[in-house]
Amino acid sequence: MSFNQLILIIFIILLLPVLGGCGDSGGDGARSLVADDDVVLVEVDGAPVTLPMLEFLMEVRGIDEQDTEGMRELLDELIRLRAVANRAAEEQVSNQPRVRAERMVKDIEVQYLRYLEHFQANNPISDDEIRAVYEAQLDRAGDRRYKLETIEFPDQAPALEQLDALQAGDISFQQAIERASDEGRIARRTDWIDASQVPADFAAVLAGTDAGHVVESLLPYQDKWLIVSVADVDTLAPPSFDEVREGIRRMRVREQSQSMIEQTFERAEITPMLPLEEAPTEQP
Repeated sequence: MSFNQLILIIFIILLLPVLGGCGDSGGDGARSLVADDDVVLVEVDGAPVTLPMLEFLMEVRGIDEQDTEGMRELLDELIRLRAVANRAAEEQVSNQPRVRAERMVKDIEVQYLRYLEHFQANNPISDDEIRAVYEAQLDRAGDRRYKLETIEFPDQAPALEQLDALQAGDISFQQAIERASDEGRIARRTDWIDASQVPADFAAVLAGTDAGHVVESLLPYQDKWLIVSVADVDTLAPPSFDEVREGIRRMRVREQSQSMIEQTFERAEITPMLPLEEAPTEQP
C-alpha cells in the first residue's frame, strides 16, 4: 500500500467514533503476532489492529484500495471484532478449554495452508517434468481402448472358480451375469477406458484379449474381484499435450506436496506426553 493510501487510512481512522473502555484486556496476546515493522492503525483497549490485518480482510472481501467507504466499514468491523475479543479475554472465555483448542487448531490450519502455498511456489513443476509424465502415460495407455463388462465377486476363490468355468465353456458370460443378478452381485459395463486405467499386469493380459472374449486374469477392484469380458475394442486417439498439461501439473503438485508432508512427518520429533498403559501380562 502506498504512502498516500496509508495517509488515507489514517484519515479514515480519525473519522471513526471513539470506542469506550480502558485497560489492556487482550493486548498482550494480540501483540504476539505483530511484527516490529507492522503499521498499527489503532489500539482497542491496548490490543492492536494493524494495516496487514486490514489489507488481508480487503483481499478476502474483494474491497479495492480506492473504495474509501468500504475500507472504513472493514476497519470499523475489525475494531468491533477486536473489542469483543478483548472482552472474551477479560471474562476468561478465551481461556476455556474448547476455545483454546479451537484457536490452536485454526492457527495450525492457517500455517499448514500457507506453508503449502509457499512450498508449491518455491517448487514449481516444470514443463519438462509434465511432458515426461505425459509421454509415460501415452506409453502405458497403448494404442487401443476398450469397453468392458464386469462381474463382481466379494472373494477371490469363487471368482477364480467361475473364471475357470467360463474358460472351459461350462457357462456363458451372459449366464454368469444372470447368476450374479440372482445372488445380488454387481455386473456393470464400463465406458471407454485404456490400459493406463487398470493395473499393469492386468493391462498386459487385456492387450491380448479380443472383443467378445473373457480376460484370463481377475481384476482387483476396491477389495473385490472382477471377472472381465471385452465388449468392444477401438483405436485410441490420445489427447494432445496442451489438453492435459494443466491436469498433469495439478496431479504432480498434489503428489509433490503429499511427499513433502510425509517427509516432514517422518523427520518430526514426536514425544508422547501421556504415560503409556502397561501392556497386559499373560496369565499362566
